[in-house]
Amino acid sequence: MDPTQILNQILSAAGFSATALPAAVDLSLMNIVRSLLILIGAYFLARLTRGFLERTFTRIKLEPRVAKILTPLAFYGIIGLAVVWVLGGFGLSILVLGVAAGFALQDLIKNFAAGMMILATRPFQMGDWIVINGNEGLVAEVGWRGTFIDTFDGRRVIIPNSNVVTSVVTNNSLKPQLRSTLRFSVPLHVDFARVEGFILDALRAAPGISADPAPRVLLDSLGGDAMNIVVWIWILDPMNQFRTALSAAQRVIKENLQTNGIELNPATTVVMSKGTNEALLQE
Repeated sequence: MDPTQILNQILSAAGFSATALPAAVDLSLMNIVRSLLILIGAYFLARLTRGFLERTFTRIKLEPRVAKILTPLAFYGIIGLAVVWVLGGFGLSILVLGVAAGFALQDLIKNFAAGMMILATRPFQMGDWIVINGNEGLVAEVGWRGTFIDTFDGRRVIIPNSNVVTSVVTNNSLKPQLRSTLRFSVPLHVDFARVEGFILDALRAAPGISADPAPRVLLDSLGGDAMNIVVWIWILDPMNQFRTALSAAQRVIKENLQTNGIELNPATTVVMSKGTNEALLQE
């Protein structure tokens, strides 16, 4: 029994038609051995090419992100060409194989092209604090398939590069300061000017709060027996002390108001960050 008949029997046992292979397919022993030698040779050539590129990229000081994409691309590209060559040697149509591979790999190709676009346009760098489709964290890596983000709660999120280039990306690391909004509610009978003064005095002693731009205290609304106040603060070095500075600002404001006989209403809320998904925390 020749190899073609054996393969047709395997196809039949798997539920495929015994005529699934074209009649022109050459499964002779010589062709199989030749194909194995081609694949083995391609594998070693791909490894040599990968090593050569790694040394070259290191010598010319190519950006590591680009090198991490181009090196595996060359490796798998050589393997892929060898596979197409081998399948063509068996008598299968290279055109049909190319079309089928294109459909099968369209998402992979799309993500790779998007990854190259990200590297070219540089909307963010490694370590930047970004927000994409509600995913917030630090950029860990841009690969040939996806962008890796380490979230602040210890998770790693992988976002396909094609989604990154078509989504709104908020980069919180491009500016040296970020503005945050605090919201407080105090009794309606309290003099607003006194409240404003106490808040500004408190913020002068708060670590990590910018004096330029200076904090602003605004009367937001009046409702029932409450006066709702908005406080704008700019946080220095948000990458390293955003949350600690925000916590310190809330603490000193609360303490200074209470020291001067002004109690906060229980409905006080705090808007954590402007420009990201705003999370409201009940105090």
